[in-house]
Amino acid sequence: MAITSNNNASAMGVSRQNPNAVKTEDNREIKDVAAQAKRTQNTAILKANEQVSLRSNNDSLSLLYKTALEGINAELEPVLGENASQKIYDSGIDTSPEATAERIIAFATAFYSRYKELSGAESEEKTLDNFLAVITPGIDKGFTDAKDILKGLKVYEGDVETGVDSTYDMVMQGLASFREKMLELAAKQQEDTPPADTETKPV
Repeated sequence: MAITSNNNASAMGVSRQNPNAVKTEDNREIKDVAAQAKRTQNTAILKANEQVSLRSNNDSLSLLYKTALEGINAELEPVLGENASQKIYDSGIDTSPEATAERIIAFATAFYSRYKELSGAESEEKTLDNFLAVITPGIDKGFTDAKDILKGLKVYEGDVETGVDSTYDMVMQGLASFREKMLELAAKQQEDTPPADTETKPV
C-alpha cells in the first residue's frame, strides 16, 4: 500500500508540475508566433507602401536621403547630444542624384561649427579629419540601409542602382571639397590676423 501511495503522490506531483511546464511552453510558442506574424505584417506593409513607388529612381533617392540623415544623426548623437538633428524626410522635391547629394552634404556639414567649438584648440586640419571620421560611417550606414531595403524589394537595379551609386560618389567628393574649403578659409584667416603681441611704439 505504501508503494501505491508513493506512486499516487508521484503522479500527483507530476500532474501539478506539468500544467506549469505546458503553460510556459505555450506562452513561448504564442510569443514566437506573434513575433513571426508581426514580422510578416511589417514586410507586407513595407511592400505595399513602397514597392510601387520605389521602382522610380527619384523615390528611391528620397528613401536614401532619409536613411542617410538618420545615419548621420546616430553618429553625431554621442558628440552633440540626443536629437542633434531632426530626422527629415522630404517628399515632392528634387531627388536627382546631384540634388540628393547636395542636401546630404549640406545637412552633415552644418554641424561642423558646433563640433569645432566642442573640440577644443585642435588644429583646423585635425578637427576636420575627426569630424569627417564621425559623420562618414553614419553616411555609409544610411546608404547601406537604403540599399538593403531596395534589394529586399528587388528594385536595386538599373537606374535605381546607378542613381544610388552616383549619389554616394558625389557625397564623398563633396565632403572632400568641404575639407579643402575649410582649410583654405582657416589659412586665410590666419594670414589676415595680426600677431597678438604686436604693439605700436610711439615715435
